[in-house]
Amino acid sequence: MLLISDEKTLSRELDSLRKSGKLINFIPTMGNLHLGHSSLFKKSENTEEIRVVSIFVNPLQFNEDEDFDNYPRTIESDKKKLLAEGVDILFLPDAQIINVVKFVFRLGHISRKLCGIDRSGHFEGVAKIILKFLDLIKPDFITLGEKDYQQLLVIKKIIKDFKMKTKVKPCPTVRDKDGIALSSRNKLLGKKISLARYIPTVLKQITLEINDGRFELHRLKYFKDYLEKSGINRVHYLEILNENNLSSLTKVPCVSRIFIAVSIDGIRLIDNMRIEPKLACSRSGMLIVS
Repeated sequence: MLLISDEKTLSRELDSLRKSGKLINFIPTMGNLHLGHSSLFKKSENTEEIRVVSIFVNPLQFNEDEDFDNYPRTIESDKKKLLAEGVDILFLPDAQIINVVKFVFRLGHISRKLCGIDRSGHFEGVAKIILKFLDLIKPDFITLGEKDYQQLLVIKKIIKDFKMKTKVKPCPTVRDKDGIALSSRNKLLGKKISLARYIPTVLKQITLEINDGRFELHRLKYFKDYLEKSGINRVHYLEILNENNLSSLTKVPCVSRIFIAVSIDGIRLIDNMRIEPKLACSRSGMLIVS
């Protein structure tokens, strides 16, 4: 595995690989790698694919200095995990990389929904660094986890808006034995991780009720109250939205997802679950969503 921190060195190495016919698959991370990340590193069946992993804790996407400072950093163990995965290149950019981001963009309504409501500037911070990476690496693919689904849509939008050739490879959310979505923040919870079990429980129950054709949107308030009474400090949102653009459900058929964000002792956790059945609901009653 090549370990590179200099932009010019990375560009030179990637140019050489492209000339030899290799395809570049880029996997951006903030480190503290776990099994969820491992699912992103899986070797493609295409033997011409080079996997480039970045580790960069991006200050632009944190709303609070304390949250940024407390984000788990485990670079030495991360290196060992990437070596074990057979990753080709690890890019560890200098913190100054954020000072040379020059792109001008508009994210639109996608960045103002869900996490965008109470995390002002978060997705703009994500977009700035991802645009920098995409411009530098020029990957054929970018592999992203579906746990951060709103972020995935933001990245899809900037790729489309800037007419980049990079294709997005989405990977399903990886969960532990209790159904909790794997996240670098989970270890900050300590014993309070037991409270996080309520999140997939609620998502599965909503899905079950939709499957049975007996779910109505006012039930979302019931589940919010249930979570907070169970010990979760705050439910930031619990919504069912169009999977493609995060618009509210209408009577027009669409594929949708349940989205949730909660805080437990100041630690924010997000999750989502795709609705597979034929029916969901709107304020006016039942409608087809897939």
